[in-house]
Parts: sequence; C-alpha cells; structure tokens
Amino acid sequence: MRRVAPVLAFLLLAALSACTSEPKEAGSTTLTVLLDHDVTAAQKSVVEQRLRAMPSIEGVAFETRDQAYEKMRKDSPVLPADLGPGHLSESFRATVTDASVAEAVDLVMGMVDGVGAVVLMIADVDPLPSRIGVIVRLEPTATGEQRAAVEEALRALPHAESVEFEDRDAAYERLRKQCQGKGDLATKLNSQVTRASLRFQLPLNGKGRFMPPEIERLDGVEAVRLVPVAML
Repeated sequence: MRRVAPVLAFLLLAALSACTSEPKEAGSTTLTVLLDHDVTAAQKSVVEQRLRAMPSIEGVAFETRDQAYEKMRKDSPVLPADLGPGHLSESFRATVTDASVAEAVDLVMGMVDGVGAVVLMIADVDPLPSRIGVIVRLEPTATGEQRAAVEEALRALPHAESVEFEDRDAAYERLRKQCQGKGDLATKLNSQVTRASLRFQLPLNGKGRFMPPEIERLDGVEAVRLVPVAML
C-alpha cells in the first residue's frame, strides 16, 4: 500500500503549492485511511466505527476508487498513463482537529484489520500556514548508517529548521502522555507500531516550498508526514 501514499502526498503538495495567499498558522490535519483491496464488508464497517470513535475526529466520509480517481484527475492534469481506478484504494477521510492526538490516531487506525495504510497530512488550507512540520519516519530495520544518511540529507535542505531525532521509545512515551484524558486512545496505542523519526520545520513564506520527493525514497525511510508544527 505504500505505493499509493506518495501519489496522495504529491497531489496535496501540488494543491498547497498553488495557494499564494498570505500565510497563517494552521492546526487541523487530514486523515486518510486506505483500505486493503480485499477488505470485507465487515472489516470496512469496523474501520468506520473505530474511526468515528476516535477523539477529535470530524467529517468522516467514505470515498470509492472511482471517486478517488476522478478527484486525482481534477487536482492534477498529469497522471501516469497506466494509473486507473483499479490502482487506487477505497478509503475513509476525516479531519483531526486536535494536533496533539493526530499522530496517535494515525498509528492506532493503522492496526485495524482491513486497513492497508494511513496517510496523515496538514489540512489543505488557503491561505497557507507560515510553516509546516515534517515527520520522516524510519523503518524498524533502519541501520545507524541509513539514519545518518537521512539526517544528513534533511540538514542539507536549504530551509529545514530544527532537525531533531526521536527514537521509538521516546515517541511512545510522548504519545502516551499526550493521549491521557482522550478516551481510551492511550490504551490502544502499541509501542511496537511507534517509529523512530526525524522531525523538523519547513517555512513556506507563501511560496509553497517543500522538501524534494527523493527523501521518501532514501533507504531506511518508511514514510513522510507533512503536519502542523504543533504536532512536532
């Protein structure tokens, strides 16, 4: 399912880059829960129930493969010739209004049967925020050498600010504390699904500057999340 997430990321980046209004801060995130291609009706129902029960979730909506494809065609005039509805996934989309729990919701929903992947991104807003947060999650098997190479690449980005490393245990403890008082989210969080990551800020300055897509293809990188700065 990882092959679908970069497509969604590219489209969101294109949409954000097209905005030219005066920047401002933003705190909401968009959560897309991509379903397995062989998801059953029962699993789909459970996924929706779990998502609606999550704290700070609003606007849950189901999207078919055809709807996803038509949206892609509308948002991006240039698509791969061999990309069709069958390459995409059905999904549930929602808004997470509380940045402090968004990352935990992402991880917990990813453990539900029938879910192929979860994509968490800063909400598509106009005007743009003045800066965004970037979370580069590392694979569980990432070596020290791979981590160092990723960190070097991030620090070399012209506008990257405050690049910091967080190991998996520290991530789990941080998220667990942030989830206290947020229903049973803290108890559903599993330390095995948290990831070490490199986290930093990227100023936009109203010009839609983003990190190059090559970062996600570096060895040892599992995923890249573009999020509100408050999530860092």
